[in-house]
Amino acid sequence: MIYGAGKDLREWLQKVGLPYHSPHKFMHGHAVYALKNAKDIPALKAVSQNLMHANLSVTDGVYGILSEMNVREQIASLGKQSDFMNEYNLDLIITELANKLKRNINPDY
Repeated sequence: MIYGAGKDLREWLQKVGLPYHSPHKFMHGHAVYALKNAKDIPALKAVSQNLMHANLSVTDGVYGILSEMNVREQIASLGKQSDFMNEYNLDLIITELANKLKRNINPDY
């Protein structure tokens, strides 16, 4: 007999005519989708915390195994320019770094 969330989920899915999937499968689906769409470390950390994992290593160990297709996509996208690294942002970053270096060398700058 199923109790708790699994029972409720089964009843809700039956009412709308969808096949039953365990709460664990929904959690796994959420994790895989969220990790695949996370664009930076804070997003990965948020997913990990949402899954109630102690740290990113746990999340990576459980959900971080990429399919061969995902690996190919990731490797192929390494050379592509992202929105963050467009020419305007690079110029802005370089200017800001140069100013910080100048301030470190000459505090009166």
